[in-house]
Amino acid sequence: MNKVIMASALVAGAVLFVPNDAYSKEKLSPLQIQEMQTHEVEASKNVSFSAVMTVLQDSGYRINAADRETGLITAAASTKSNTTWVPFVGFGKSKKTPVVSAYIEDINPQVTRIRVNFVMTKMSVNNFGGGQDEDPVLDASVYRDVFEKIDQQIFIRQASTSVSPSKATPVEAVGVTDEAVTQSSSNPQG
Repeated sequence: MNKVIMASALVAGAVLFVPNDAYSKEKLSPLQIQEMQTHEVEASKNVSFSAVMTVLQDSGYRINAADRETGLITAAASTKSNTTWVPFVGFGKSKKTPVVSAYIEDINPQVTRIRVNFVMTKMSVNNFGGGQDEDPVLDASVYRDVFEKIDQQIFIRQASTSVSPSKATPVEAVGVTDEAVTQSSSNPQG
């Protein structure tokens, strides 16, 4: 019975030491999370997929898997591990790694939906083994920032594909023909 009382007191004591901000965090519904993580763009799936890949790589993510047909991309950022020390356990190592998955789907030929999901993975290893935890990133500014970069990348890609290279020579492209060049060179005064 004493063990049960001691265990209850220990749990109650632990609850008292939980930081106040852990209770004050607003819980988001799954629909609110989906809304924060989703963005629609006026672009084809191919353009959107390439834009997402570029933004992730520019942001320091290493692409683990990408499949244009399914629209799925997974990536992880590089991190360094830290040496830790825990009483009664000893030395160990821990590492936090940002991980992202993206899903790109066609809504119609001109509109694509992009959903991006960031999580922070924490791995720890000590003398008694190891473990891994994941915390979802629920900061709306992170998602706004990545979608802004994706929008910029889509704009650049669409602008570069809308300017089709002409089959004309550079002189013909500006409206000067061989005949005009010949006349100009034979009549230096114009």
